[in-house]
Amino acid sequence: KSSLSHQHNEDVEEKCEERKFYIDQMENALTEKLSREAKTRRLENIIEDLKRKAKVQAKVAAAARKQADQSMSIADQLEEHALEEREAANLRQAARTKANLVVVSSDAVLTSTETQLAEAERAASEASDLAAECRVKADQLAREVDAIEDPRTYEENVNVAQKNRDIAFSVYESALESKEEADQRAAKAKQVHETNCLKMSNLERDAMAELLQRESAHQAEVMTMGACENARAMSERVAINEDECHEAMKFAAEKERALKFALRYREKKRRVQPISPSMANITLIHSAKLRSWGKSKALPSSTLHSVPENMIVERAERGMEEWKSWVDFNRNHFTRTYPSSNARNYNPVLPWAMGCQFVSLNFSSQDDFILLNDGRFRANGNQGYVLKPEYLCDNGLVEDVFNCNHPRKINIRVLSGRCLPKPPANIYSKSGPQRLSVNPIVRITLYDGSPATLLKPPTFSTHVIRDNGLNPVWNEEDLATFECLNPSVGILLFKVYDHCEVTKTDVLIGASAIPVTCMREGFRCVSLYDSNNTRGGAMRFASLFVHVQMV
Repeated sequence: KSSLSHQHNEDVEEKCEERKFYIDQMENALTEKLSREAKTRRLENIIEDLKRKAKVQAKVAAAARKQADQSMSIADQLEEHALEEREAANLRQAARTKANLVVVSSDAVLTSTETQLAEAERAASEASDLAAECRVKADQLAREVDAIEDPRTYEENVNVAQKNRDIAFSVYESALESKEEADQRAAKAKQVHETNCLKMSNLERDAMAELLQRESAHQAEVMTMGACENARAMSERVAINEDECHEAMKFAAEKERALKFALRYREKKRRVQPISPSMANITLIHSAKLRSWGKSKALPSSTLHSVPENMIVERAERGMEEWKSWVDFNRNHFTRTYPSSNARNYNPVLPWAMGCQFVSLNFSSQDDFILLNDGRFRANGNQGYVLKPEYLCDNGLVEDVFNCNHPRKINIRVLSGRCLPKPPANIYSKSGPQRLSVNPIVRITLYDGSPATLLKPPTFSTHVIRDNGLNPVWNEEDLATFECLNPSVGILLFKVYDHCEVTKTDVLIGASAIPVTCMREGFRCVSLYDSNNTRGGAMRFASLFVHVQMV
């Protein structure tokens, strides 16, 4: 009893210590949780501040851009006004030059007219002086005549004097006429001079206005240049603000992503349950992401890569080295492929040809690829697995298969069919009116496992048999000829359709996918399956009769 009580006390102490340890762990975890929550709140506040700053910077950048656009428009208007003022100044300068020339010519005419007027006045004064002298002489001669008794001598002198007087009078009259003409010319010259002086004053006023306009245009140009410089500086500042805004938005987005990642990681970490060692010991396959072949090949053989089908296609298009890397990896590791979308499937022959062990498909969509999957696993009676071809296990055969060194030519003649049922009535409601019999047509498609898998598969079609689903006979003269570059993985798909002449659509009656390695030469019967891979009901006896020749 004492030993048992002692052991019980030890157990109690051990449990107490263990409880204290777990309590300390919980307190530490709670403290760490609180600190992380505080950090998260700080990060959220920082992100909100950055978003707010980014919005403010965006508004400032928009306002600056608007102001820069207004400055640019004002600068353009000032530049156009300066160009117009410059053209007007050039026109006024030309008018001023012409007016100066007219004034100079008017001054020359006025000077010549004044000279002529002075000469006319001088001639008039000389004529008046001469007339006065003649008058004095005439009076003197008259007095002498009165004093002389014999007037004949004096009459001759009088006649001579009269002639001289007449000559002087004519000279006087011509001088008067010249004076009048000179006065008229002087009046005209004076009028022209006054007009020219008026024009000169107008031109001087225009020149002063032009000078003022030039100065205003120069000031406008200076203001325009300043506005352009301000607009350029504003645009540069706007660009800098936009860059800062973009950087702030990027930083905010990165912080937001980091916050989301931290929250998601915390949530995942919260949901993680401790793994039992016994559970870990019985786990065989562990998943890992595909990063590079060097790292992937160094992983343990129990590692599984999950790869979407678009990555399979992308890597297959790179060439032979990528195919060999896939095959080498799948020789000692596992690979699972899956469709990129839940609404469609992909060609499973391509990952099979690269050695992938798990090829996932969407069984919700009944299409050709589901039929190919059924045909692949029908090779060994639907056991659930099929062994890999030899070239996927032997490194020396991969290059031969990739280079298509061992192709097989397949010739198929479709002879007849038997017991082809009508599709369900609900399908006919979509494709046209329901008929009493079917119009069968056969299509044969080869899905190869070579690099040609990336291309559209070759297809052969027979002609349509009218209203005969019981025993239609085609007996095609044209052979369905296919060249299979990789017979180890290739699959032939036989499909029988009901052709509707009204809607020009085809409704699937039955199909069968047969691997090329399972094909046999000679006259063969191809059993048909419905879209659910069953042969029950009306499909129980449906089949095709064909002749196969392989080279």
